[in-house]
Parts: sequence; structure tokens; C-alpha cells
Amino acid sequence: MFRMHNDILNYENPILVLPCYLQVSEAARLAYGVTKAELDDFLMYEFKVKRCAKAYPHQWMTCPYAHRGEKARRRDPRRFPNHGIPCPEFRQTGACRRGQKCEFAHGVFEFWLHPMRYRTRMCISGPACRRKICFFAHTVDELRPEGLGGGVPAGVGKLAEGTSAGGPEERGEEFAEPDLRWVYDLVD
Repeated sequence: MFRMHNDILNYENPILVLPCYLQVSEAARLAYGVTKAELDDFLMYEFKVKRCAKAYPHQWMTCPYAHRGEKARRRDPRRFPNHGIPCPEFRQTGACRRGQKCEFAHGVFEFWLHPMRYRTRMCISGPACRRKICFFAHTVDELRPEGLGGGVPAGVGKLAEGTSAGGPEERGEEFAEPDLRWVYDLVD
């Protein structure tokens, strides 16, 4: 498994803060010899999943790794497979009694960074996007086929709390235009 260079997404590396770590510039990506597939893998499987190893105070909001109490923290989709469908209980209450064992996505980050969804739709701003966090493709080259690297397994059938497969939750309509204002309040 590829491990991202320690500094490729490090907030201390000024070239990669343009405009944010989820939109690493093509020049920066090439300078580090990281392929698009490797970068995508990092964002889908390690971004806000892998615990931050820094033992000193730093800007955790711009750090790509997970920190205690952070709402953007995600479960590793390889260790805790979920269907990439929003958890109805988590959406309503902000918590889920099934916790790590839940088969549905908890929150915006877990939903849009799921291998089945990440960069499967074009960003409405395209290359002019200046969002600090954006889960969408900004050029046709960044666009990934929907369902690549995962997908909703056949026979999911009736989902938790009356949500049925094929409904608005599965298609992402619940998170179609994510409100990311809460990202700046990532600690409870």
C-alpha cells in the first residue's frame, strides 16, 4: 500500500496550501512524484482516518490526519466497510448507537470521501473552486467513475430505519450540496 510522503500534505509545506490540501495543485503533485491515483487513495483511505502522529501543538484543522474529538474524523472504509449511504440515525441525532459497526456513512466527510463517491461529480465551480474542502472533481481528468473502488452491494434491500436502497440517501441527494460551514467547528 502506498504511503503518502510525510510532507506531501503537510500544512507546513507552503506549496501545498494552494488553495487547500484536498485540491493539491498539479505542479505540487508532480514535484513530489505522486500519481493522481496515489493522491486519490490517500484522500479516500487515510485523510482524517489515520491518527496524527505529531506530539506537538499544530494547526489540526489543516492537518490531513485525524485528531481526538474532530468531527471530520472518519472510519477506514477498508476496515469498517459501509455502503456510502448516509446513516439515518447519525443524520438525525449526530450519533449512531451502532458506532463503528454501522454499515452506513456517518457525516459529510465519510459520505463524500467514500471510494464509491469521491470525485464522481463535477464541482459547480470547476477549476475556479476556492473551497477549503471540496470532494468534487474540478477537471474532467479528476472525474472518477461512480462506484469505482466500492459500491452498494447487490441485495442491500431495506436499509436502517425505513430508508430503502435507491432512495435519495443512496444517490447522495441528502449531501448533494454539502454545507461545510461546520468544518470550521470540528471540535465539540
